[in-house]
Amino acid sequence: MVEPSAILVYLPGCSLQRTIIPQAMKPVSSLIASWTDKTLALPCGIALLCTAMGLLAACGATPEARRPSGVGVSPDIELLAFRLRSDFDVDLNADSGWAAGENEAARLAYDSPFRLRVQVRANAAPPAGYQLGLQYRWQGSDWSAVGVSDFPYPAFATPFVSVVTTGAYAHGAETERLLGPADIEWDEAAGLNRAAMTPVWRAAGEALEWEWPLVVRRFADGPAFAEDDAVFDLRVVDAAGRPLSGPLSGPNNIRLTLSAPHGHLGGTFVETPGRLGPYQSAQGHLYFIMEPTETDNRFMMVKSTDFGASWREIDGGNRPRADDLEGVASARFGNVIHILHQVSRGVYYHAFEMGAGVNDPGRWLVDSERLADHEEPPTQYADLVARSDGSLVAVFSGPNKLAVQFRTPQGAWGQPQEIDTDTGPDLSGPVMVTGRNDVITLAYTGRDGSGFARHLRPDGSFTPRQLLSTSLGTDDPENGAILPLVDFPVSGETAIVYRQLDGRLYEKRFTEAGELSAPVRISDFQVTTDAVDSEQAGADIVRHGTSLHLIFIEENTRSIYYSRSDRLSEWSVPETIIEGIDAGWLRGSVHTSGSGNPVYGFVYDAGSRGGSGFNRYFALPLQ
Repeated sequence: MVEPSAILVYLPGCSLQRTIIPQAMKPVSSLIASWTDKTLALPCGIALLCTAMGLLAACGATPEARRPSGVGVSPDIELLAFRLRSDFDVDLNADSGWAAGENEAARLAYDSPFRLRVQVRANAAPPAGYQLGLQYRWQGSDWSAVGVSDFPYPAFATPFVSVVTTGAYAHGAETERLLGPADIEWDEAAGLNRAAMTPVWRAAGEALEWEWPLVVRRFADGPAFAEDDAVFDLRVVDAAGRPLSGPLSGPNNIRLTLSAPHGHLGGTFVETPGRLGPYQSAQGHLYFIMEPTETDNRFMMVKSTDFGASWREIDGGNRPRADDLEGVASARFGNVIHILHQVSRGVYYHAFEMGAGVNDPGRWLVDSERLADHEEPPTQYADLVARSDGSLVAVFSGPNKLAVQFRTPQGAWGQPQEIDTDTGPDLSGPVMVTGRNDVITLAYTGRDGSGFARHLRPDGSFTPRQLLSTSLGTDDPENGAILPLVDFPVSGETAIVYRQLDGRLYEKRFTEAGELSAPVRISDFQVTTDAVDSEQAGADIVRHGTSLHLIFIEENTRSIYYSRSDRLSEWSVPETIIEGIDAGWLRGSVHTSGSGNPVYGFVYDAGSRGGSGFNRYFALPLQ
């Protein structure tokens, strides 16, 4: 009844025709999404690569051939029934896990895979057989083909809606009757797994049931953002892109209403050893820097007006143009969030102004001001701090050393100045904090496994560097061994927490006189490093009053733990605060909750494995 699976491919970026890809090539072809020119197409370079692999037809189709036609109705195939499953992991033929009743619309969550089951019937059995696929539209837009783009790691592109992989059943597993009236003649079909199109089938007069694993994302390439309660429509189409006939063939036949769960941001994190917020405005609104998708590395500023419960992008039409968000740092002064951004061979400056009220959401102020050019460093690292007069100090990696650059309160940048030019070893992993009397503490790693700390005085001069450790590691992922620094304004000390080669976190205090205390091991837990290619220790630390508050990702379980220190050399036994996830990254700050109480509010990656859709917010109450 069924033949080997095939995929219908639309690549508008190269004017490629629709092409059937045979089963023999399915392991590669399943990575390629089906697009229309209403979604971000695969880049032409990828399309040419696919052509070289023998997967795609030659370029030259007209725009009409690239677009799902949506013209007319399939003359021979009827849609008899459908049902949506919110339980992504239930067995293929289980009569459970449904999101709504048969032929009913459903409410679903962004970035939470679900499944669609349909029952169809053909009125004839032509020799060429039939194939079915899906199309979607968003908020009444034009119809777009639903292609394969896995979740959470999408490979080439990240659309709003795509077919994904499921572990609940094997591709081609036979379906049993679950939908429609029992008196219709029946012939089994199959569950699809990482395949956009059904296999070819030639059954006439009999009902068949097909099931697709799907996801609707909060953020898509473009970048694009979908609000809460956005409406997405799905429809089943034949191989020519025509919707099926029958009583359920209307344009709104499979309707989804999508919302984000409490505390869900989606998108993906910016890889940085520095601080990213959340920054809280005078109105209590939270702002956080992130990327929309793994395949569209652009700046976005997301905002929460309800203390972290819900988030949305602000001023998306004016996002900075520079992309490749590897080494990113930020510092707040007044109502402005200053951002430093290192790419492979240069450094950019951006700025965002937080809103002043309900009718003022905030705006991007500076777009991609180029500060410096340099040879590519082994790893992009940067940090940024503000002084009390509004001047800025930036530090970033070069091919061998670090460079410091100053910005006046009036906005004029000086020239970069290299650190330790004539002194070994090669350097990386810089972090800074501004302390009492505008004395800045700078800590950084050496590529021989060492770590150093020193002060930068208000007059621009450096104190001699002090050896922090000799056991931080020599691999690139270990360059980001030092956590964001924490200052104690009363004593003038700086808390420096770092991960050593044994995987454990240690603390030292750095005094204003330039002296380092003896190391204190915080716990016996080992902390992950370089999770999902982040090239940094999986931990974050803040100060509230005179207490330090630390969160970290335990290496074996990838759960998030919390510990606090109320006095030097004493740390509480770590306790689990978020478990059952494959955490990869976290960054936070001290701000207030809706009740006005202090919290350690942080954003964490709950298991994207380097993809997107897993950024979430958590508020830990502080005493």
